[in-house]
Amino acid sequence: MSGPIRALHVDDDPDSTDLTATFLERENERLDVVSETSAEDGLRRLAETDIDCVVSDYDMPGRTGIDFLNAVREEYPDLPFILFTGKGSEEVAADAISAGATDYIQKETSTSQFTVLANRITNTVEQYRARRQSERANRRRRQTLTRITDGFVEMNAEFTVTDVNEQTVALTGLAREELIGKNYRDDIVAGQPNTAFAEYKRVLETGEMRTIEARSDINPNRWVEERIFPTEDGDGLYIYFQDITERKRRERELEAQTRRLQGVLDSVQAALWMRDTDSNLVLLNQNFRELFGIENERDAIGKRVDEVFDEARAAQFRAIDERVLSTGEPLEREDEVETTRGTRVHLVRVTPIFDDDGAVFATVGAAVDITARKERERTLTALHEAAQKIEQSSDEGMVYETLVETAENVLNFDLVAVDVRRGEYLIQEAWKLNSRDAEFFERTSLEANETFAARAYNRQETIVIDDLRATEVTPAVPDYRSVMTVPIGTFGTFQAVFSEVGAFDDSDQEFAELLVDHARVKLAQLDSAADADREQ
Repeated sequence: MSGPIRALHVDDDPDSTDLTATFLERENERLDVVSETSAEDGLRRLAETDIDCVVSDYDMPGRTGIDFLNAVREEYPDLPFILFTGKGSEEVAADAISAGATDYIQKETSTSQFTVLANRITNTVEQYRARRQSERANRRRRQTLTRITDGFVEMNAEFTVTDVNEQTVALTGLAREELIGKNYRDDIVAGQPNTAFAEYKRVLETGEMRTIEARSDINPNRWVEERIFPTEDGDGLYIYFQDITERKRRERELEAQTRRLQGVLDSVQAALWMRDTDSNLVLLNQNFRELFGIENERDAIGKRVDEVFDEARAAQFRAIDERVLSTGEPLEREDEVETTRGTRVHLVRVTPIFDDDGAVFATVGAAVDITARKERERTLTALHEAAQKIEQSSDEGMVYETLVETAENVLNFDLVAVDVRRGEYLIQEAWKLNSRDAEFFERTSLEANETFAARAYNRQETIVIDDLRATEVTPAVPDYRSVMTVPIGTFGTFQAVFSEVGAFDDSDQEFAELLVDHARVKLAQLDSAADADREQ
């Protein structure tokens, strides 16, 4: 599995494909990189050429990297596919994992990214080849097992072997004369750990069938699964066994792969999980645990959702799984989750996972926090309604009142005021103060330029101050710490104040300027109408 590796790189930027091919082949002489500049050409190349791994950009015309991945998965469900993109986001990462991407790497400016990419390609292809070789070996083994029966041993109540079949001879490596007539504990496994012997005694005492997995007492380097039955008269045992050493080895490999996969899952910002057809949790990442307050994955892995979550949440999860399992189609929805940070809105996508026979055996989910986006949408909707109200205002006073009320109720600004220019002064026209002790300067000199309101007006630009105590300006109330002042054109200023440091972020400024701009336009219209009336 250390032979050459042919990778297909798809990126609509020819310079990027040339640069990537050069650096990858320089990083590892095993790599042979072929390039295409569109998803369609990439699919054509896959059909014509033996490819070991696909590396694709995300943002491409016609088809995105996820669309390309979906098309590849239709024809090559297991082919390694790495999304190598400069467009990094939780949504893209979550979609890539859900769609079956083998890995996700965000482009960087340094050439070290090609070292990382070369290593990921090499490791991914080696794992893919090893898995295919293992699967071929397993298929051959299963075909062989279908033509033979399990090993069979009969013992009496004293644990003396009374009968065996030929498969037992083959599986144990002991001849029939070394088994029949011999006492299992004293003769056959004398000096060995006797792992199964306690279970034999238990079946004789209780008359109940038992199934165990343990290291073989006869060949300690091998694992066996034993099904132990009492004989019809209860005076002996029937034991059917099979060698499960290979299965145990695969389980250990799967555990190791799961640990590696867990590392990848934990590095993704979205909450990720996998549940089987009975809604048992199979996999989950750190973000999922943090989202639902699960301290340790052992508290959830292998358990039904009913055992982990409250009744309402468990019912919701079961309903989602049942729909995805029954339709075989992905499900996408928005979901509100109560977290330690309050109610958060997540975009949830649950995708069915199919086995080789086309049957759904699990669901994979990804949840991306879109709370900020939803809040922004709600704010923009409310601002649009406020803009309509401003547009319908019949005088300046209504414009100013709407401006102040919207700042308080929609933008949640605690202290807001509008100062209107009268001569060489800004005069307080409208305000909303949520504290009895709150105050604003009733009149501010534009010539003195001593306040932020005057400065913002004179400069005709927004001023945001995170901490007034770090400036030379004396506020109207000493407890004021943050201030944002937006000029309303030549009409005056809009100002918001908080008693907390750094209260205003970029979104606050954006929304305030948007609201004030609507007011400025309406005031200009009213002013023009008044001038026209005076001329008449």
